[in-house]
Amino acid sequence: MVQVTGSDVYLLVKELESHGKLAAEKFLRCLTSASDWFYAFIESDVRKGTGVTTQLGEDVRRTAILDAAAELIAERGYHAVRVADIAAVVGTSTGAVHYYFPGKSEVLTEALHHAVDRAFDRQSEELKKIDNAHQRLLKLIDMQLPRVGAVRDEWSIWMQFWAEATIRPELRPIHNTYYARWHETVVRIVRRGQRQGVFRADVDPEMMAHRLTALTDGVAIQVLTGAPNMTVSAMKEILVQFVQDELIARR
Repeated sequence: MVQVTGSDVYLLVKELESHGKLAAEKFLRCLTSASDWFYAFIESDVRKGTGVTTQLGEDVRRTAILDAAAELIAERGYHAVRVADIAAVVGTSTGAVHYYFPGKSEVLTEALHHAVDRAFDRQSEELKKIDNAHQRLLKLIDMQLPRVGAVRDEWSIWMQFWAEATIRPELRPIHNTYYARWHETVVRIVRRGQRQGVFRADVDPEMMAHRLTALTDGVAIQVLTGAPNMTVSAMKEILVQFVQDELIARR
């Protein structure tokens, strides 16, 4: 195995800058869990205030902190996570975490935003590859299934966001914005299907989005809380059948 040193990474990042910020940023994103030697080289450039690496170094460290916080929230619960825990996962100090986020509340709240935004971005990338509206909606459903891994973690975080928004009014506008994004995604798919002739023309897209959202949330909660006979497979069957019953023209 080739041994890569911190200086190797630093020089590669500097070379990538000549190809634009995006190339360097993509490379750095792959290394957000690197240990302190990586950050030492990035931060040396940040302190000098030179080049694109200044902003990239800031972005990489901030993203690593948010990734770690989101992971811990999903695993342990919002209120059980400490700043020290986040710092330990990133491989940095609590002071470095506080540099980007003044307190625990700020870092955890931003981690919730970060996780939800990441899920929406992933969905958007996948959905735009599919032209047929019926298949697109089935793909959206499939991407909501809380299988073990990233999606289950995102559901855990989202459910905790619900709980926090219940008692923290300042989170409700953000919570409602995320719901509006999901709602609009479903509405657009239904309207697309009606234009393509694959969905019934007499269905109200807005009401369909409300009903599908309510059903998705309801069965997901049952899966995540271990309700008897409610599995990921059962959730998928319920949602797919709902689409078939409500949107596909009866012959």
